[in-house]
Amino acid sequence: MKLTKYLAAAAVTAAFIAAPASAATMGMADLSITGLIILNANNAPVTSGITIKTENRTGTAASNFNGVDGTGAGSGNIFSTTIGGTVDVKNRCAGPTCAAMPVGNYPGGVENNFSAHIPAPNGNYALGDMYIAGSAIGIGANGLTRADSSVMSPGNAGSANATIANSATSETTFVATTTLQARFALGFEAYVAAFVDAATGVNGSSLATISWALSLQEVIGNVSTTILNWSPSEINDGVASSQFDENSIKESSGTVLSNLVTLTTGRTYKLTINQASNSIASEVNAVPEPGSMVLVGLGLLALGAASRRSRKAAK
Repeated sequence: MKLTKYLAAAAVTAAFIAAPASAATMGMADLSITGLIILNANNAPVTSGITIKTENRTGTAASNFNGVDGTGAGSGNIFSTTIGGTVDVKNRCAGPTCAAMPVGNYPGGVENNFSAHIPAPNGNYALGDMYIAGSAIGIGANGLTRADSSVMSPGNAGSANATIANSATSETTFVATTTLQARFALGFEAYVAAFVDAATGVNGSSLATISWALSLQEVIGNVSTTILNWSPSEINDGVASSQFDENSIKESSGTVLSNLVTLTTGRTYKLTINQASNSIASEVNAVPEPGSMVLVGLGLLALGAASRRSRKAAK
């Protein structure tokens, strides 16, 4: 009778161990560029003297949840050669809660929505979105990359990325006969977050990164010389978490200025801009919590005691 009682207790312990602990992870990487203009040495906008000859833009967005790629309207990769042309890759969502996204996670809609940010996991999904519009050099230029991933239970994994490759070759001419000392001014809004549930027993990880870089080359004949490489620290950032005390959110906005460069009358300059957002949220089966480990120990002790009593009774 005692042996039966101990075996029953051990069975309850095993069932408790087999049930996964509640878990959740999230990664969010959102970057919105609100303008890119050229200023003179007095920080006044340069409104004449620059002529854009060509502009090539490529935008990509992708997502993946448990090995299944996300879907969206149209292609996940769009290319444009129109000066100031719009490149809008419709959001790509993967995961079982995509249908509920516009209401539960992104008030106002999912498409090209930068303003809604989720402070904690809410659903099982991965979302990638991107958008470029306006001239690469001028008020009204803007670009968006968004990559969000959320996982609410063990055994799931989601990842998303959105990238912009934006380049322009500009022939620069000046009204004045002298050269111009100039710098770039960049307006931005940035948000990155990494979250792992506080519940003990979660074995997961999350990652969110954003990046933006500008390269300016002076072209003389067949020779191109880089005169500016600019990657502002404010929008080249990331966070990662694999446990509760590493969870973090970074949110910032404003305008940053590059160093001054010399633009010479009549010369051609090639401007290349790259922007990207990436996120990962994943969980494997939860490890036993400390309380579970205590129960395991008690269960083994109970079985050991029952075995000893059984042997004594047999003697």
